[in-house]
Amino acid sequence: MRPTNSTPQKDYLDSVLKGKEPWESQARQAAEVLKLEAISLDKSEASFLKWCVQTAKAKNAVEIGTLTGLSGLYILSGLLPGGTLWTLEKNPLHAQPALKILSAYAHQQEKKVEVLVGDARQTLVSLETSGPFDFIFIDGNKAAYGDYLLWAEKNLKPGGYLVADNVFLSGAVAENSVTASGQKFSAKQIEVMRKFNDRLVHSDFWRACFVPTQEGLIVAQKN
Repeated sequence: MRPTNSTPQKDYLDSVLKGKEPWESQARQAAEVLKLEAISLDKSEASFLKWCVQTAKAKNAVEIGTLTGLSGLYILSGLLPGGTLWTLEKNPLHAQPALKILSAYAHQQEKKVEVLVGDARQTLVSLETSGPFDFIFIDGNKAAYGDYLLWAEKNLKPGGYLVADNVFLSGAVAENSVTASGQKFSAKQIEVMRKFNDRLVHSDFWRACFVPTQEGLIVAQKN
């Protein structure tokens, strides 16, 4: 969960990045209604995500964990003309506003989006015929990150990019079950995330680096 308190650095970044992508306000407002605004990407993280998509020169992308569509908007905005985003969300209450917001934005940009509802570990199987993919963003069920990574290794094209959020589990990967902020994570979640990080950093499949945000991002390119 991202800190809500203001800091000089955050205030500065917000001022520099004050221009909003179209439809961003709607996605953030939808998250507030669901009382999930604290887990949405902040402005600098979202801008970095878009930069990664642009750097990958991605035309087709997969997002695991839609929430209300904020990160999907930035992925869509970074895709090449005519690009497609498949975004996966387990909770129908989250997918409903996301579908409306993302569909309107994709239509305006002459791109395509599909919001797929259900457990991503099952939904991903149905996407395999549409790959290989240029870009994958992981921000879903933390205990399933290992499964998502194995799928990415099979379905991301060589040279494609993977970005994953929350890889520090608010510090629990170092502090074990309870973080300094009081958040609790299960032993399974911590073990899965540690193995996920280790595999990306040490496997011959990937070239990876951490981005030390509050929640932790990792960026990797498939060899």
